[in-house]
This record gives sequence, C-alpha cells and structure tokens, in this order.
Amino acid sequence: MKKIGALASGLAERLSLPEDALLGAAKLSVTAGRRALVENHRGILEYGPERIVVAVPRGKISLSGSGMQLLAMNGGELLIGGDVKSVEWE
Repeated sequence: MKKIGALASGLAERLSLPEDALLGAAKLSVTAGRRALVENHRGILEYGPERIVVAVPRGKISLSGSGMQLLAMNGGELLIGGDVKSVEWE
C-alpha cells in the first residue's frame, strides 16, 4: 500500500497537482487563528472546549486552544471555531 501512495505522490508532483486532490489527503486551513477548516477528514476522535482531535487519512490532527467548538461538519469537511493556539499533525 505504501508503494501505491509513493507512486501517486510522485505523479502528483510531476503533474504539478496538489497531493490532497489526487490522493484524498487531508488539508488544513487556519484563518486568523479563529477558524480551522479540515478537508478529507475521517471523523472526530476527541472533542472538548480546549482540544479537538480529528482523524485524517494519514493519522490525526490535534487543534488546541480555548472556546473550541464544532461549527459545521459534513462527509468531507469539518469547520472548527475558537481561539486556536496550536496545531499538531500526528
């Protein structure tokens, strides 16, 4: 399975395509430390006012701060609001 991922990643690079578009990899956008949009998520693993952990295809993303809350969620995107202080990819 790792060989397929490496091949697809190499193809994305050669074609100058974003890896998330070709492989369904996670994409995280944080706006002004107040909102975070996670694309291609696999669900919420932990939820609280100081920490939200989201499953993504290659691990998990942990967002920490204060007043953290889920603003919107659908099958592919997750919008989180609050005062985002740190982000960890695990």
